[in-house]
Amino acid sequence: MQTQLERYTQRLIDEQCAKPGKIAICSQNDRICRFGNQDFVKLGQQIIQELDCASVIVAEPLHPFPFLLLFRAPPGLAALVPRDSESRSSLHDIPLIRHCQNPTDFLSKICTALRKRKGCIVENIGLISHGSLTVEQSYIAWSSLLHATTIKYFEDLLTTGPQLSEEKQVIIQYRNSYLKPFDTASFPFLPRLPDHSQTIISEMSLAGQATVQLGLVDSFFGNISCVSANTLYISETSARLDELQCQIDPVPFDGSSTAGITASSELPAHRAIICATGCKAILHGHPRFSVVMSFFAVPGTSEDVCRIDSIPVVDGEGGVGGLAESLPRAFNLTGDKAVIVRGHGVFTISNTDFGEALAELAIVEQHCRDTYFALLQERYHF
Repeated sequence: MQTQLERYTQRLIDEQCAKPGKIAICSQNDRICRFGNQDFVKLGQQIIQELDCASVIVAEPLHPFPFLLLFRAPPGLAALVPRDSESRSSLHDIPLIRHCQNPTDFLSKICTALRKRKGCIVENIGLISHGSLTVEQSYIAWSSLLHATTIKYFEDLLTTGPQLSEEKQVIIQYRNSYLKPFDTASFPFLPRLPDHSQTIISEMSLAGQATVQLGLVDSFFGNISCVSANTLYISETSARLDELQCQIDPVPFDGSSTAGITASSELPAHRAIICATGCKAILHGHPRFSVVMSFFAVPGTSEDVCRIDSIPVVDGEGGVGGLAESLPRAFNLTGDKAVIVRGHGVFTISNTDFGEALAELAIVEQHCRDTYFALLQERYHF
């Protein structure tokens, strides 16, 4: 168990999610195990004992966006309601816990929030999440909180402008120091998609690793597929995109096996896109500025599709929602290789290889990032 706690801690650091030295993970089975910052460990142990849950993560994000959201919120606001699809489906809302001098009252407020929700924003601490059965559950919840609060913050900032002293400087520093150009050419993809199943899986695994490494998706989100003959190879539901080697399902198009039971919930959308476009590979990520800018898309002039400049944007929910209809229609109508789903993420396609699909994903995110900061400059003189 101790090794597992250390591994998840390192993931939070490697994925540039949390500050080194400001992370604590606690878990319990027959006893409580703990790893990380001692002050945070103490709080995590208290929460586990109060909730009788399996795991708790207490960590300060690498970037201060959750804190900025809390400080921007009206004093009486108890929770934030992000509009991105991951939050709507799993988090619902995000409780805000403001600091109080009495440690007992402070702990009580945190535990009251966590009894109803998977995580919360806590003043002077960061994000706290819990899992009822595994450490992985608290890790996924913490990642979801970070994703949701980042998107919520940048959406609010573009809508209302800076409201706090030094807020403008924080964003300028983040843009200049953290947001680097994407390098997709360094990944050794094959020039054409293979036919052999094991080589297909290797190419999909590389695509997943590259997508996570470039920050175009968090490791537990997004999905990938590739078609060969009459089989659709697709990542499993809740698969880690950077550890896909044993988490890919071969799903026959004729429905002759039950392999699709464990496949990604986006399987209907992937299958519909392939049938409509004839593409061979699909990559779906949740790049943050693409999601943020999707809320500001405007109706196009020549087709019944909203756009961010030239990039099509559609509506629809994942799983059994409307994406299996809206995505194929947008790809066919526009002829583009990338489509943004409002509040959700980006789907890219390729007829040749995953290198092209990854490059398209990076191009869309870079354009949305550039557009975002251009609008911020235009509206609020950043």
